[in-house]
Amino acid sequence: MMTLFAILAVLAAMVGGAVLAARRFRIADDFSGGAVGIIIAPCALSLYLVAAAMAVVIGWEDFKAAEDGLIAEAGAAQELYWSSTAFPEEEGEAVRGHLRTYLTTVVEDDWPRMEARGELSGKGDDDLAALAASVRGLSVSDTGDGLDRLTARQEITKLSEARGQRADAAGDQLPPLLMLIAVATAVVVAVLPFAMIKQGSRVAYFWASVNLAFVFGTMVLLFTLGTPYSGVLANDAGGLQEAIAGFDRADLALESR
Repeated sequence: MMTLFAILAVLAAMVGGAVLAARRFRIADDFSGGAVGIIIAPCALSLYLVAAAMAVVIGWEDFKAAEDGLIAEAGAAQELYWSSTAFPEEEGEAVRGHLRTYLTTVVEDDWPRMEARGELSGKGDDDLAALAASVRGLSVSDTGDGLDRLTARQEITKLSEARGQRADAAGDQLPPLLMLIAVATAVVVAVLPFAMIKQGSRVAYFWASVNLAFVFGTMVLLFTLGTPYSGVLANDAGGLQEAIAGFDRADLALESR
């Protein structure tokens, strides 16, 4: 809702500024070729392009970092599932059960909260703690499973780190100061061409309108980038859902032995 309000406010500022500039605040030819055309307009355009480009790059990098984190999280879950098959039967089943519960909570509880509120669920924290406890409580045996127990503990650490990274990424937003600069300069870049139009120049009005639409479209993109789990660039839970499906295939493979 706030995003829509901000977008409409920017549109109103651009259109309202364009109308006022075209009707009451036209810039004389002397000024168009002077300070306004040589200094103010190029400076505003440069700031706008830099701010918009930086915002897009930051949004894309946040998205890719979150995507890489999800790949690592799914991989750690699969490694833990397989390593648990070397444990005593009851202990292995307990670890696998807790792991399934945790990933299901991530998909069903964490994801909606990350999309809507930019935060993780408390149930996910509890389920991860229960999973970690089941791994820490593994008994020592003489079956040569020491490496598997070490692997399991390492994968728990990776899952915990991945959860922390998701918590940070879920709240990621574009820097407010950068957005403020982008909006302010975008309004100037959109309005100035209308202020420089000579009376009755339809072609100039057309291209000034095209420029306004282009600049406004860029602002819409920036406002809808959202977080790495919402907006136009958003990671979904597909990788973790695939990991859960992989658990079923692993169970079938183990039963066929």
